[in-house]
Amino acid sequence: MTESAKYNNGIYTVFLSAFLVLFQIGLYFVYIPWNAERLQITEAEIGIGLLVFGIANLIGNQTSGRLIVPKIGTKNAISIGLLGISYLPLLLILSPNYFWFLLAFAPFGFFVGFFSPSAQSQISMIEEKTSRVITPLYHAAFSFGSLVGAITAFFTIKYIESVSLIFSISGSMLVLGALIVFKFGLSKTFEDLKKSPRFKFPKKSILIFGFLMMMNYATMGIILDWSALWLTKDLLVPLYLGGAVIVAFNVGEISARLIASKMINKYSEKLVGGYLSIIAGIILFLSILTSNFYVIIFGMILFGFGTANFIAIILRQAIRVTDEPISLTVANLITMGFAGFIFGPALVGYLAEYIGLTFNMYLLSMVWGLNGGALIVMMKRLNLSSSS
Repeated sequence: MTESAKYNNGIYTVFLSAFLVLFQIGLYFVYIPWNAERLQITEAEIGIGLLVFGIANLIGNQTSGRLIVPKIGTKNAISIGLLGISYLPLLLILSPNYFWFLLAFAPFGFFVGFFSPSAQSQISMIEEKTSRVITPLYHAAFSFGSLVGAITAFFTIKYIESVSLIFSISGSMLVLGALIVFKFGLSKTFEDLKKSPRFKFPKKSILIFGFLMMMNYATMGIILDWSALWLTKDLLVPLYLGGAVIVAFNVGEISARLIASKMINKYSEKLVGGYLSIIAGIILFLSILTSNFYVIIFGMILFGFGTANFIAIILRQAIRVTDEPISLTVANLITMGFAGFIFGPALVGYLAEYIGLTFNMYLLSMVWGLNGGALIVMMKRLNLSSSS
């Protein structure tokens, strides 16, 4: 097998793993209203669970990027991540009380955090070696997984009573995916693995990029964690349509990510990552003002399209200016990004309970629009706005 074919195998197996992880997460998050009602817990209590998820996620990020990937390679680390994630949502929906619900969130967060830098590091390494734009397509696999998970939940909520059966099957899919990655993934010999240096604070530009990712992830949960509850509680949408916002957002994301390389080559990363995010935030804000379900769903499609490549552009820009190993830079960025899960979910849960879920949706549009503006300023300062 040629070197190019081996890199392609690596790309396809990472895409598969990204799809499976977000399929599992997208499926579970549509079931959050069901699980919250079953356990009789409030929005603030859900936020605390997501806080536990975020803290464990940070530990998983650094464990993977600093300790595990340099020793065993990204392929093996991805397989471990998939195995770890597989049946944890099943534990969440089987938790007999709030204590066990919180307890299940800790390993769930750890293994999602363990998986993320491993997979992104492999994609970034392949990008560097092949000079191809792959990160947006990798993120499209995430979006597609979340989309299929949410659509699947439409049907399972309506037609399948056994929730434990659903998550047993989805967990088994991740186990199978781990075996496929282990068998066909990119060999360690093709990776540019370097021993992680002693801990030091990343350079200023990396910290700023990490902060932008943090704000993105801090509010991302508004879509994934809270949109189903918002639609069913504030807009009185039927439960089986609770995943409509997730579906619409992912349709827009996938569309933008599939054509990202063409947009970057034709225009610039400044437009794709920055200006489109600003426009998308304005569109979503205006659509929420209408309180019309269909207008909001259309606005969410455009919002997903405009913000889809924000994280991909940050990663590509940061890797260009770093002098540290790719796996460490990616781990640091993702760790800073997922740090948003430490304060984001708890804050959003508090605001949801005492101000309202609709306020959070307005907050989402404003934060992501401001993020786009900040990214444009950052890219101008670094003079990295072109696709070169």
